[in-house]
Amino acid sequence: MPEVLTYIEIDISFCANTYGVAPCTASIPATGDIKCFNSVKTCQDRDNYNDDTVTLRFAKPTDYLPRDIDCIPSIASVDFTPAVVSLGVNLGQRATLTVTFKDHPHSDTGEGYDKYLADRDYDPWQQGSYWGKFRARQPFLRGRALRWIRGIVGQDLADMETHTFVIESFSGPTPDGKFTIIAKDVLKLADGDRAQAPHLTNGFLGADITAAATSASMLPTGIGDAEYPTAGYICIGGNEVVAFTRTGDALTLTRGQLGTTATTHKAQDRCQGVLRYSGMDAANILYDLLTGYADVPASYVDLAQWQAETTTFLGNVYTAVICEPTSVATLASELIEQAALAVWWDDEAEKIKLQVLRAITTDAQTFTPSNTLKGTLQLKDQPDKRISRVQVYFGQKDPTKPLSNLDNYRSTSLSIDDEAEEDYGTPAIKTITSRWIPEAGRSIADRLGAVQLGRYRDPPRQVQFQLQRDAETDASLGIGYRVEAQCVQDATGAQSNIPIQITRLNPGPDKFSIEAEEMLWTAPATDTGTRYVIFDANNANINLRSSHDSIYPVALPGDVVNCIINSGVIISSTSIDIPAFNVGTWPAGVTVNLIVNGRIAGAGGDGGAGGLGSGIGINGGNGNHGGIALYCRFAINLEFPTGAGIWGGAGGGGGD
Repeated sequence: MPEVLTYIEIDISFCANTYGVAPCTASIPATGDIKCFNSVKTCQDRDNYNDDTVTLRFAKPTDYLPRDIDCIPSIASVDFTPAVVSLGVNLGQRATLTVTFKDHPHSDTGEGYDKYLADRDYDPWQQGSYWGKFRARQPFLRGRALRWIRGIVGQDLADMETHTFVIESFSGPTPDGKFTIIAKDVLKLADGDRAQAPHLTNGFLGADITAAATSASMLPTGIGDAEYPTAGYICIGGNEVVAFTRTGDALTLTRGQLGTTATTHKAQDRCQGVLRYSGMDAANILYDLLTGYADVPASYVDLAQWQAETTTFLGNVYTAVICEPTSVATLASELIEQAALAVWWDDEAEKIKLQVLRAITTDAQTFTPSNTLKGTLQLKDQPDKRISRVQVYFGQKDPTKPLSNLDNYRSTSLSIDDEAEEDYGTPAIKTITSRWIPEAGRSIADRLGAVQLGRYRDPPRQVQFQLQRDAETDASLGIGYRVEAQCVQDATGAQSNIPIQITRLNPGPDKFSIEAEEMLWTAPATDTGTRYVIFDANNANINLRSSHDSIYPVALPGDVVNCIINSGVIISSTSIDIPAFNVGTWPAGVTVNLIVNGRIAGAGGDGGAGGLGSGIGINGGNGNHGGIALYCRFAINLEFPTGAGIWGGAGGGGGD
């Protein structure tokens, strides 16, 4: 068993200024009785506070803790509850990391501690404790980054497995010397108790206006420049949306906009800013909600990758008018359901991932009895998830009214699987009320119904199993795989496999504990045009034609097939006799585009057998040739950027 190391890093806000030195204007006794501790809480000149983030590192105490990694060995325990990815439903459930520390004395020296210790009249070893002082100086931890780092003795810190979270709360120190920090994954920032869109605006009418008035003035004085754009939409009194242009607090109005009716309003009726998305890509909307309203750092989103995903597999645009501050999590979850998306936080890559739901190819990486831990596979039916008809209400008339008002929609789309209702003996109805699909969006509403039926016509099973953690294991949250087991059989009784998408992954020190959902999928009839085959996880022995035919009808002359191997993905081979990637055979007139952003690598040849040496007359064997990386007998368009590549397998060395 390797010697396991556990670290926690916390990013704190620490002022880069020096007390009383410009630009800091603090001084004793004018601003305080003692010098500050360079924290926001103790700052005596907030206008000139200069945030310079400092990282504090802690470790689980062990007798083999490396001396070359600076840390405080005060961690008592680390408990982790993994996130749950909700496929095409909502933002899922947040991961939770709970870290408990032991309190202790501390020298108060070093980066992030007391810069003015020489000016104090006490001994830090004798006065107070580490976490008692920490709480007094750093109470504003919520939303700060926390990293859980695990590795083994001999690894560099940078090479260890790192999971990133944001701090949610803390408690202690307790009388028995415990201090506890609770952290969540980054999507916690979207919850309604901390993130709403649009922001609440504080302006109100300075005087009564009639239903025909085209001008108005807001109070309090200066509110226009402080909180409103120079043009846009506002909702007056909660029931009328108006278009406006603004100079200072004076408004020029166009009345009764976006489905609302002009009416009279009284002085002090509120003027709430309206958020409007018009014909926008779901990727752009989610990016704006998360970074613009939930304060998610833009570095946590690869917007170009999101846009490529929605352009490739979705192609629809969405429209909404939001007249009142609404939870970002609620708005994002509505869009996730209606565009059939999965969104989750990848705490190792430090990225929020977005995927349009789609079929899992038949040659996806498969978990079998040979690579899962014996006795851990469980399959559970989920009959409550079955759907036989979907009722979509869309084309909202008046955006100021609640989504639950069914008389506020111009149109409905009804999708029914009559055969499913006959098979199961009863309907299973799902109703969706949409602010995101406009009145002309019937094709989008029809697609939504088709996707729901394709996913839930037969209730998907929940799958649980465990994998040994080793160099051969490849399992990632949100990615599609297949599971094969003796209890998974076809109608003949032959052992079969089912497509799954991992929805929960707990990375223990020696094994992965995995929960997944069976990914049943029937592509909507409206999903036409260019076909995409995407490899987003390592795989081997790929035949592109077979992969394509497992998710699309047979390709015909004129069809275009785009195959993309994502960055960081390696397509390899298990044998020198099998190409890593075989383009396969295609009908004449089909266009195949292969974009290799990752790598295709042929199998390396084995070395020759050892011999007794040429001096004795018995030589070793020759090494085997390497395997083929890309095998192609059909004209294709090939593209790969700098850093990606196609590597033939190297030949094995000769034996002596």
